[in-house]
Amino acid sequence: MNTDYLVKAYRETGALYPLPALTSSEVKQVQENYYAMCGPSMTVKGEHRLFGHLLHPWIAHLVAHPAVLKVVRALIGPDVLVWVSEFNAKPPRTDGFFSWHQDLYYWKHRYADLSTIPMVTVWLALSDANALNGGMRILPGSHSMLVEHAENPNADNMLSRAQHVCHPIDESRAVHIDLNAGDFSIHHPLLFHASGPNSSDSSRIGLVTRYVSPRVVPIVRPAYTWLVSGEDSLGNWDHVAPLDPCTGTALKERCIRAVQAATGARFK
Repeated sequence: MNTDYLVKAYRETGALYPLPALTSSEVKQVQENYYAMCGPSMTVKGEHRLFGHLLHPWIAHLVAHPAVLKVVRALIGPDVLVWVSEFNAKPPRTDGFFSWHQDLYYWKHRYADLSTIPMVTVWLALSDANALNGGMRILPGSHSMLVEHAENPNADNMLSRAQHVCHPIDESRAVHIDLNAGDFSIHHPLLFHASGPNSSDSSRIGLVTRYVSPRVVPIVRPAYTWLVSGEDSLGNWDHVAPLDPCTGTALKERCIRAVQAATGARFK
């Protein structure tokens, strides 16, 4: 991957896709691990979806995957913190959707110029993701400014507050992000994006990770992150690291409370 080209394309469109990460054998093993963790429900819901990298080595490996970190470092610099990881799944033939929104609206992290904030979201496909099964679509180039959002309660909206942008959306400009299992996309936290229901007979599963530079300042402390690349000499964030499931559960709960304090989110 030519990093100069990737940086230029990201600055222009606000997203990069599809990018290769996992081999077919890795995908198979990750899917087996995911479904073993889910149990009979075949999905991970609510707060159980969050901070898996603190509890499970196989999730920590995905979050710190070399192919992913190579692109992340090219976009936000050599010093990289993991703020949140979460599973995003839509079971077959379900109506769950994400309305048009910007990730950064409720995060409220501080940075001098939000259009160049060194923070990205990575969507790692653990199954194929496309228009039929509720894959993401984006509005290229919509990452220049933060806009107002409104909340419209809807049981099928998978966003924690059912928020949507108060801005006209030209759907003719929207682009679907099609990913094969093992690929990933990466997008700017101001980019307008959404996704529809899963109309297929297969689950759509992704691991979503938020990476941030130590130069970004969180709105409240504690603000827990895992340093996965470089160093943090600025002291804006509180550091944690992956632990075993027994000792990691209490830490995970503290991390969830910290995210809730910063965003007001209550996870579905």
